[in-house]
Amino acid sequence: MDRVSLSVDRGEILAIVGESGSGKSVTALSILGLLDKNAKIEQGNIVFDGTDLTKLSTKEIQKYRGKRIGMVFQEPMTALHPTMRIGDQLTNVIKRHHKLTKKESHPIMLEMLKDVHFEEPELIAQKYPHELSGGMRQRIVIALAMSAPPELLIADEPTTALDVTIQAEILTLMKELTQKYNIAVILITHDLGVVREVSDNVCVMYAGKILEKGTTKEILDNPKHPYTNLLLRALPDQVNPGERLQEIEGEVPDLKQHLPGCIFSSRCPLSKDECFIKAPPQLSLSETQMVHCWEVSR
Repeated sequence: MDRVSLSVDRGEILAIVGESGSGKSVTALSILGLLDKNAKIEQGNIVFDGTDLTKLSTKEIQKYRGKRIGMVFQEPMTALHPTMRIGDQLTNVIKRHHKLTKKESHPIMLEMLKDVHFEEPELIAQKYPHELSGGMRQRIVIALAMSAPPELLIADEPTTALDVTIQAEILTLMKELTQKYNIAVILITHDLGVVREVSDNVCVMYAGKILEKGTTKEILDNPKHPYTNLLLRALPDQVNPGERLQEIEGEVPDLKQHLPGCIFSSRCPLSKDECFIKAPPQLSLSETQMVHCWEVSR
């Protein structure tokens, strides 16, 4: 990650978009202090409600995980205990967050299941994860993440493994919970169609850098960076029936090598000599939209 700067407020959904390997998930793991042992934060701050999380010890940051900052992962089976009933898993988390007995936690557990659109919570509570569909399991994971409820919810590709109909249900649910509990949400996705449905603001990330950010309307209706334009042109609804989807040629560069110019220059159809020599400046296009690109600044 290189000088990534973003912010999200309560009641807002911020989407971080980009190809696989662009640094989206690493950004999320950095917030929770869950980076791989081989990775570290060398400089910068991660400020949550006035507290710099990078200054906290492992024990101190554990107080934030789950209770104040919730996480929804892409594959729900990795977040659910395969041999525990759904109700027991939810109850255990509620007991820990609220310091309640099992009996006191039970009605809260049922209410959480209702919050994630289960009409028969008592029945679902008795099920094991393998007895539920992928979409149902993802709703359980969201219920677990919301059991505190947190002030910030990070959702890492929460709809990737689901079919289109179930994706829409999950996105609607996340929007409802954001408004009901007035939480902040960081939604990580490679799908700009998902962004269009739920987000308020968007950061476009590539190779560990944010190339463009702004409101969802600005980014989708008036994109400025060539990479953002190429991502949009790769969407099925942007081409005529039977027409070949636009592809982004080349590969994400090896970040172990220092590249002096624009990180996207080797794949950019508009790149010029200057783009390979010097990193582009940050250009503010409005109070909310920003882009790093020599082509835009010319």
